[in-house]
Amino acid sequence: LQYLILVTLLFFPLTWYQGFHREHRYGLATQGFSEWFSEQMIGLAVSAVMLSLLLVPLYAVFRRAPRTWWAWGALIGVVFLIFAILIGPVYIDPLFNTYETLEDPEVRDPILSMARASGIDADRVYQFDASRQTNRISANVSGFAGTMAIRLNDNLLERCTLPEIEAVMAHEIGHYALNHIYESIIFLGVVLVLGLLFVRWGFGIALARWGERWRVDGIGDVAGLPLLSALFAIFFFLGTPFLNTYIRVNEAEADLFGLHAARQPEGFAEVALKLGDYRKLDPGPIEEWIFYDHPSGRSRIEMAMRWRSEHLDE
Repeated sequence: LQYLILVTLLFFPLTWYQGFHREHRYGLATQGFSEWFSEQMIGLAVSAVMLSLLLVPLYAVFRRAPRTWWAWGALIGVVFLIFAILIGPVYIDPLFNTYETLEDPEVRDPILSMARASGIDADRVYQFDASRQTNRISANVSGFAGTMAIRLNDNLLERCTLPEIEAVMAHEIGHYALNHIYESIIFLGVVLVLGLLFVRWGFGIALARWGERWRVDGIGDVAGLPLLSALFAIFFFLGTPFLNTYIRVNEAEADLFGLHAARQPEGFAEVALKLGDYRKLDPGPIEEWIFYDHPSGRSRIEMAMRWRSEHLDE
């Protein structure tokens, strides 16, 4: 907990610049500082609880399995990820927004129809008040098992036409129908194995050189947590293009699924333009490979128009 608080304080200037100042400069944020700061404190409290639930068993494994801790650690990470996905929609998300059942049949019924046609047993759609924080449009089909929920924010309802809403929701339904949640859990399990192997390699080198000076006895010593965090940060920094590519491929699959489900290519293209409020529409190929975890706006519009020409145009 001390480490978490210290890191939060050290990073606060950057957090404020990225999450508050810059968002306001670009006209994307709607919160005042006091409301934004209150939510940061709620996030800190949630992180404190979740980090404790993760690190206690993780360090137990570090101490009891000195040779194979990296494998058991990855397993704990996957179990923790499943737990977070399960409780997120029910216990964490409502801490930041109010979720209500969408009652408008003109919007609700086409969404539920697409969900049922895609094999999702759903009887309601939820809307949440994201406009109190931002004017970005967003939606998701999150959770699994008994916590699965179809949700869209009020910005999507206010800023978009019905074809655009259907295009967005078909995309989100696509993620769920294509089992991207389960696929991502497996993928992240592999990433965690590789990450912990990288940590084992880096930890050994660092302790051999500075361990006596730092008074860190080994991976099971809590005093090594800053080093553990730094090595993970380096691993994920180096892996950014590959992680983004994996996510971008899934997003492209959901895009194509959504086009077939909603049959709204113009609506899809219009939404891609709206997302250009905060995503560069036409990046270079290297730029997109490194930094983009979604297809660029240009790629999405081109896909939608190609789909239109092959399916709707005579």
